[in-house]
Amino acid sequence: MQHTPHGCFPFSHEERVGQTGRGSGRFLLPPEWLLLFDQCSQKRDETILDKFEEYEQLELQILNRDRRYRRSRRGLIRPKPDLTLARAEFTDFSDNIMDFVPSYAAALDPLHHERQWLINSVGTFYRENLITDVTRIVKGGKEANVYCCLANPASGIDLIAAKLYRPRTLRNLRNDALYKEGRTLLDHEGKTVKGTREARAMNKKTRFGQHLGFMTWIVHEYQVQSELFLAGADVPRPIAYRGNTILMTFIGNEWAPAPALNEVSLDNDEAQPIFERIMDNVKLMLAHNYVHGDLSAYNVLYWEGQITIIDFPQLVDSRKNGNALMLLERDIRRVYEYFAGYGVQADPVQITTRLWDDYQHGYL
Repeated sequence: MQHTPHGCFPFSHEERVGQTGRGSGRFLLPPEWLLLFDQCSQKRDETILDKFEEYEQLELQILNRDRRYRRSRRGLIRPKPDLTLARAEFTDFSDNIMDFVPSYAAALDPLHHERQWLINSVGTFYRENLITDVTRIVKGGKEANVYCCLANPASGIDLIAAKLYRPRTLRNLRNDALYKEGRTLLDHEGKTVKGTREARAMNKKTRFGQHLGFMTWIVHEYQVQSELFLAGADVPRPIAYRGNTILMTFIGNEWAPAPALNEVSLDNDEAQPIFERIMDNVKLMLAHNYVHGDLSAYNVLYWEGQITIIDFPQLVDSRKNGNALMLLERDIRRVYEYFAGYGVQADPVQITTRLWDDYQHGYL
């Protein structure tokens, strides 16, 4: 006798009923098996119909929205349909592993611009098994948003920070010439761009030139942060970069990110050591020919008694940028202004002069 796995039927309904007693050698199934088969078939059909109804409702919503928009724009140029938004509407219904929808994005309105921007920016890292989810936004700013991601268990860490830059903001960064002086042009792979065509495109601010300038900011920050981390600076460890996004170690825990210095109240006895620690980092950066360029209490994180310096897109090469000394003095002065409230005694100009003299004479 052939054993049939539970829930499986090796022959059709006609064979089950019509061939019994005709020399086929098959037997009539018990009534309870026939009832179970019919129930399973009915449930499967109902599930398929429900899914199609969901798709049809979504499609109808999209069509109605487009019709209302076209009616409101009568007499004007009719816009082309936004296929990106249409695809975003259906993302949650796809079983394809390539269609990554992190939990934070899934909670957003399908029409919200942040949803598709986030999915497009971090999807590559998901497919490369660097992250498994994006749980929340940590910080929103004019230049970039920072999100908390769950790291792949194989990475050996729990959380990863994803910094997503806004291309238009970086392309129009105020006073960017102050920081770009002497900076090497880099492509998306981090290779030096030497062609005159690229330089002309940058100067004329063509679409290609703006894209190249944007990628230079991203790659420059990643490379510099990697170099400083290996040198022992108190900076997050960079993990990877793609397009407009940089992955780095997350400072904080699963409940809260590390706050910036301007958001915490220090004990008086720890203010002086932390100020000195930041100055040690400024010295280390200068020893590697770098000046942060935008250092203040707003981009120094504080977590469990330790500091971490962040935000390096505006960092300059002190060998090639004629504004390096001015930016160094400004960094030190801004940091000191915060610690002066805790009674820390220091002279920003004297500290700057001493560091710069030691740097020029090769003593750092």
